[in-house]
Amino acid sequence: MADSQHTERELSQEQLALFRVLYPLFKEEVFRRRDHMIKLSVFHNGFLMLLLMMLAVSPGDTLDSTTRWLAISGIALFSGFFAYLILQQTDRHRMAKQQLIELEKGMGLYKEGWGRNGKTVYPEHWQTEWVADRSMTIYLTVLTSLTALVICAMLIRS
Repeated sequence: MADSQHTERELSQEQLALFRVLYPLFKEEVFRRRDHMIKLSVFHNGFLMLLLMMLAVSPGDTLDSTTRWLAISGIALFSGFFAYLILQQTDRHRMAKQQLIELEKGMGLYKEGWGRNGKTVYPEHWQTEWVADRSMTIYLTVLTSLTALVICAMLIRS
């Protein structure tokens, strides 16, 4: 009988040791993926804003029709590639966030009695709030809007 209690206690200690290793890794992954999305968005949108300003101050008829369409195609491909990168980082962010919540559930952080006055350590809504994250929608809306503005500016100049 003593051996089974000893084994259960060791298993619990092993699980705790595993949580201590995995939790910071997933927590860091969640923040790193969010940071990647922000940096990709800032870089691409900054590039498009610079291009838009350059189009505003440059002389009108500097490109022939073929070059203009090639440039528009390049901008569309460039924006599509960055949209793909942002979507990829968003998926990885969501997977890491979901795993982090599963680890938190396993540690009992959403159970009554772990926090002060018998409450939970983390609010219940934190388990599902990440699903309603709108940051990717905002990043892609701004990316699409600026891409459309640059393309329209190039077409207007023809």
